[in-house]
Amino acid sequence: MIKLPKILKIGLPITAFSFVFLVFSLNKVNAQTQRTMTIVPPSVIANLDPGGKTEGKLKVINDSDTPLTFTAIMRDFVVEDSAGTPKILPPDSVADKRFSASKWVAIYPSTFTVNPHERQELSYFLQTPADARPGGHYAAVIYTPAVADGTEGSGASVSTQVGTLFYVAVNGPITEKAEVSKFSANPFQEYGPVRILTQVKNLGDLHIKPNGSVMVSNLFGGKVAELKIEERNIFPGGITRDYENVLNKSFLIGPYTAKFTGTYGKNNNLPLIASVTFWIFPWKITLVIILVIVAIILGRKYMDKNKGKKPEEKKEQDKPLDTPEIPTA
Repeated sequence: MIKLPKILKIGLPITAFSFVFLVFSLNKVNAQTQRTMTIVPPSVIANLDPGGKTEGKLKVINDSDTPLTFTAIMRDFVVEDSAGTPKILPPDSVADKRFSASKWVAIYPSTFTVNPHERQELSYFLQTPADARPGGHYAAVIYTPAVADGTEGSGASVSTQVGTLFYVAVNGPITEKAEVSKFSANPFQEYGPVRILTQVKNLGDLHIKPNGSVMVSNLFGGKVAELKIEERNIFPGGITRDYENVLNKSFLIGPYTAKFTGTYGKNNNLPLIASVTFWIFPWKITLVIILVIVAIILGRKYMDKNKGKKPEEKKEQDKPLDTPEIPTA
């Protein structure tokens, strides 16, 4: 059991993107317009004690040429697939309340209009209950478009929902447990590239972000390649996440071993290990080469056999045998 430190972290997860572009398609009478917005940040990460609280700012930027009106509402979210896709849940529909956090967050203002190429700053207030369960809790601020041009009765609307994800870790004793539930590659193929799948299952109480690499070695233990996995969050409660690496080499031959070594956890010190062996062998071209070699050997033997013979002997050999006459009665 591990005690989470009392550290507050608010901001973007470590990712290649610092913001998210979200595109809305609006349908109007006799016209169709495309409008865009930017959410900053796309996620908020907070570590709090039970009964703890924090606050911060969110920004909605209107990148289009027309006003956009939104209503901000709180919803719980879960992840159910191995791609890490957040699923926004309807109000009070969470079957497992262990991970709910939507009632802990308030947004102000809840309804607002953003003029073209301007931004709206929102304030969020987050407070955990005094009896909050230690571990991970998750919610999302959903920005639901209302009247796009800021006036009632315009008829412009969008159905897409976008939002900011909240990852809330409540300090206290938790279980951190994960495993490599699948580590595979095509066991036999003629050529590269080779796709290697790593699947990690989070059996603990808090989201994790494993890091590690896949080391590929040949028959003699020599290093062929080292492939890093992307650092992605894995939702708790038995949810899996898939990571795919590609050994991008065309000409390979023989047996190879891929070994995954990674770590996870609050202190990033819990191990994840798996290995798999696969074969690369170009059997079609090898078969052609063998047939060519056999043909050359047989042709050489035939030439050697006839090399020392005189032309008369060859003619004698080639002369058809006399057939004895059959006496007639």
